[in-house]
Amino acid sequence: MLILVLFKKSFVYVFIFCIVHSLDAQNIARLRADDDFSYLKKDTSHKSWDERLKFMSLTNAVNISIGGEWREQYQNYTHANFGQFPATFTEESPHQWMHRIMLHADLRYKQSLRLFAQVNNTARFLNPNPIVSQVDQNLLSIHQLFFEFEPIKKMRVRLGKQEMLYGQERFIASREGPNTRQNFLGLHAIWNLPKSQLHPFIVKPIRMLPGYLDDGLANEVFLGSYWIKPRLYSKLNLDAYYFFLESTQREYVFKKGIEQRHTAGLHVYSPLQQINYDVELAHQWGRFNALDISAWMLVWDFNFEAKKHVYVGFSGNYVPGDESTTDQQLNTFNTLYARPPFGQTVALNITNTLNLSPYLRYQAGTKWLATARASIVNRTSKADGIFTPNMSPLRPLKLDAVSDQTGICDIYALDVNYVPTKHYFFQAELGFCKAGNYLKDSGPGKDVVYFAFRNAIKF
Repeated sequence: MLILVLFKKSFVYVFIFCIVHSLDAQNIARLRADDDFSYLKKDTSHKSWDERLKFMSLTNAVNISIGGEWREQYQNYTHANFGQFPATFTEESPHQWMHRIMLHADLRYKQSLRLFAQVNNTARFLNPNPIVSQVDQNLLSIHQLFFEFEPIKKMRVRLGKQEMLYGQERFIASREGPNTRQNFLGLHAIWNLPKSQLHPFIVKPIRMLPGYLDDGLANEVFLGSYWIKPRLYSKLNLDAYYFFLESTQREYVFKKGIEQRHTAGLHVYSPLQQINYDVELAHQWGRFNALDISAWMLVWDFNFEAKKHVYVGFSGNYVPGDESTTDQQLNTFNTLYARPPFGQTVALNITNTLNLSPYLRYQAGTKWLATARASIVNRTSKADGIFTPNMSPLRPLKLDAVSDQTGICDIYALDVNYVPTKHYFFQAELGFCKAGNYLKDSGPGKDVVYFAFRNAIKF
């Protein structure tokens, strides 16, 4: 009992201490494996208690860094999934509490060898019927565990369990919005070339399960390379990529089979300035069973600073769907391991959609980011349905549920982020989705109201 009391008091002390002390010099990255606190090796004069956690010398050549995150979020849905639930579900589960703790240790030998480990604990409360249980709850898992070495100068290779994230996360994302983040098992290299960077990889995605240390491997192989060329010109950045996916888990036109899909694309974007642009174009080809794959994607985002910190923008996408169910082609685009493109309000992908989204954004440095957005989403092809962000069929769910309607939904969303220091994050998200005629024609088409509040402490 005494030990428990002391532990609770110590935890409270650490919590308060972290709130009072801001470590603005620290670089906490979106992917915690990319944190860099090497500057603390030379800065020995003003190290606070928690800075010492970031660079602890074990020997002259070996050091260790410890960090973590504690996130809590509340979600409230009215008519989640447009009111369509399995028969075994209790529809009226309007809210849930989502809990996440992630802790990591980074052990380094000089600059050439490294061992990174991260454990994950996520849990769901109040809702007995989650729609996506595997991303809502994962009670205990080894989320990352990789060995990093330097086979040649300016190249680092990571071997093991790890996260990946590229560009605007339209293909490879950390999946930060849901409770459990995406991870992979395999080999990933970071090669620093003259004025550019190349990231080749070959991995298998992790298949997440809700219990303790029960995760497995998905029946998929994912390989490719991502090239980053910052400042190709003074106001132009360029990414280029190639991916290959082999999977037996994806479903199209109510069939599963062997999918062998190639993806090649370009992403051009500007640094943040008065007038900004972001355009991404990708093409896919390959085979799905006996069908030839031919699909493409166009995504854009243009905005300008109307007044200080206030941006007016127009974003959207055009991603054609399958043109016919009777020809020998599959034109359905696969977004692979992308982030949810419409936020958490609706579990809807951009596949087979034309989306037009005007928005207003307030961005003041790194502390405030607020976006009010309207999205008008329609089907591009009447022969194809719509999908969830993980490429599961959303509609239709029955072969005979054919509809000539194209209007999917209108989404109105407000997203407010406040980051007072690099250690604290607060987010409020409010969304309303007006169900369109296609949803009403192909099944339950109820309007969705969504609210969420998240806060996280990172160290």
